[in-house]
Amino acid sequence: MRKPLLLYGFSFLLLAYFLPGDKAFNEVNGTIILSDCGKVIERATGYNEDGTEIMHSDDPMAQTYLNVIISLHPLNFKPKLVKTNNAVLTQREQTFIPNILPIVAGSKVHFMNEDEFFHNVQSYTPKSRFSIGRRAPGISYGITIKKVGVVDLMCDIHSHMNARILSFDTPYFCRIQKDGTYSLDHIPDGKYRIEVFHPLCDKITDVVEINGKRSFSFDFDLTVKP
Repeated sequence: MRKPLLLYGFSFLLLAYFLPGDKAFNEVNGTIILSDCGKVIERATGYNEDGTEIMHSDDPMAQTYLNVIISLHPLNFKPKLVKTNNAVLTQREQTFIPNILPIVAGSKVHFMNEDEFFHNVQSYTPKSRFSIGRRAPGISYGITIKKVGVVDLMCDIHSHMNARILSFDTPYFCRIQKDGTYSLDHIPDGKYRIEVFHPLCDKITDVVEINGKRSFSFDFDLTVKP
């Protein structure tokens, strides 16, 4: 008769541990206001080096809000870093999709050519210089991004194409939602540098204290670069 009682007692302890209000980590949320940041992809006309007419994808990843990334960087401890899975940058209709790709540093990014003509991907960013060469349609090529920071990308055949990889030394980051809101969970107690990035706006940087295993709310207003 004792065995069932022990099982019931253990189940009760598990239930109590996961009851709302008994959080093991903190949550961070808020709203990012976009003050005329604009679309990342600007329309161009004419012809490329290879003779093809300049085109642009109408993919929703070109929308302003999808290129806003918020991140938390611990200042008083080193977080456990897990490489980003399925980090893919597609080249479609002479457009990098997504235009901004956030990853954990040390992750491999796979570049896929989905057009019907050749593409190249190259970077002149210091400490992350590379060129994958001209790749035929349907060809994927992977590069490990070791640098922490922004890695600028371009295609040497189609000069209007550009994108950025945000390579982080933290696992705590996300894109904002269409309504400007964001949410990060499983945030340990600590002191953090919080950053809000959009390629056409001034980057926001602040320092915050997060502790007590509760919810925190931080709102920001992104303004266009002068």
